[in-house]
Amino acid sequence: MDRHMSYVQKHPKLTKDRLAHFMSNNMLRDVNLVAALFDGRVSGAPHVKLELWAANELERPTFAVAVKQEYKPIEVGHSFGPSWASHWVRATLQVPEEFAGKEVRFIFNPGCEGMI
Repeated sequence: MDRHMSYVQKHPKLTKDRLAHFMSNNMLRDVNLVAALFDGRVSGAPHVKLELWAANELERPTFAVAVKQEYKPIEVGHSFGPSWASHWVRATLQVPEEFAGKEVRFIFNPGCEGMI
């Protein structure tokens, strides 16, 4: 191997795997990057309730139409599809009292293209 290559260049998969551990909400949760970035973090009931309504086929409903639909509960890890379909997600949030006076952010990653 070229002695001028960085460790990242020599071992890209290993480096990415190690970085993933420090950015994950699962491993090393109390000491990872997420813990360093946020004073507190909650997910799931009773703090976060996610509901979904999926439009038919490639329909592009307006907000006025979408808010009148029947939404069904979904959990973190829900898989959206098929490609190019429209899905509307309703999030109901209950902010814990210990967050009073602090900046609060809702982080939502659908794992696909999205518009808010």
